[in-house]
Amino acid sequence: MNLNWFKTFVSIAHTGSFSRTARDLNLTQPAVSKHVAGLESLYGVQLIDRSRRSLTLTEAGSALLPFAQNILATVEQAAQEIASFSDILKGRLAIGASTIPGEYVLPQIIRRFRKQYPQVSINLEIADTGKISRRVIEDNLSLGAVGALKSVNGLKAIPFAEDELVLVLPPDHPLARKKVVGASALIGQDIVWRESGSGTRQTVEEGLRNAGIDLENLRIVAEIGSTEAVLAAVEAGMGISFVSRWAAEDRVKNGRLVMRCMQGLPLNRTLYLIHPANRALPRTVKAFIDFVAQKQS
Repeated sequence: MNLNWFKTFVSIAHTGSFSRTARDLNLTQPAVSKHVAGLESLYGVQLIDRSRRSLTLTEAGSALLPFAQNILATVEQAAQEIASFSDILKGRLAIGASTIPGEYVLPQIIRRFRKQYPQVSINLEIADTGKISRRVIEDNLSLGAVGALKSVNGLKAIPFAEDELVLVLPPDHPLARKKVVGASALIGQDIVWRESGSGTRQTVEEGLRNAGIDLENLRIVAEIGSTEAVLAAVEAGMGISFVSRWAAEDRVKNGRLVMRCMQGLPLNRTLYLIHPANRALPRTVKAFIDFVAQKQS
């Protein structure tokens, strides 16, 4: 039995792809196939259904998955416990983040953290807020960083940064001539929306409802799964949208987009670190949370 077989199996269950797993684990695709074959030979059953375009687990694979996750978690916990006897912090830290904290906030924090703790390896996974929250509560991620709090029981949230959502428009858009834009001006405009599950979308929708806007009256022309793709769509003239100020600043400075605040519609939000509330935190997680808290003070 090889522990790497379980790592590969769990990754495939998550990604649904041999090639993505190979990339994430820094393996060749033949090595990924060999790991799966070894695990299937060990148990004498097929674990992954390869007959479809997207890989899926067989019934036996679905039964094995929680045990494989527990095995990896136990090994990681043992490593963290043993590492606690050393003055040197080392180990692995798996962080999941929604788009804005993951692409615009955490990279600099992680760079500074690793400068102080060079023997900690960090894996950063980016997905929507809902998925990150689920993976943290399921113990598949050590820590999460999200732009909106989902109603998931058993999570503790720690504020770590502030963000502002702004309206972005092409420079030649009629609303770009206004210094501030009222919420009612959005009615009848082509709007590019983030995908369901996005923290940005959740915050904007709550703000518009509070401003008395019926979301059914908005003309949503596209739902897009990343901030960069939204910005590209707005730049191409597909419509207008809301994004983080951090994400929009470079395009605004270059004159490719115009950024406007909404009159009477504050769209400020807090970014949170999340972790399971009732579980002992690994030493690396505690160190990262403490590091972020120190930088805020």
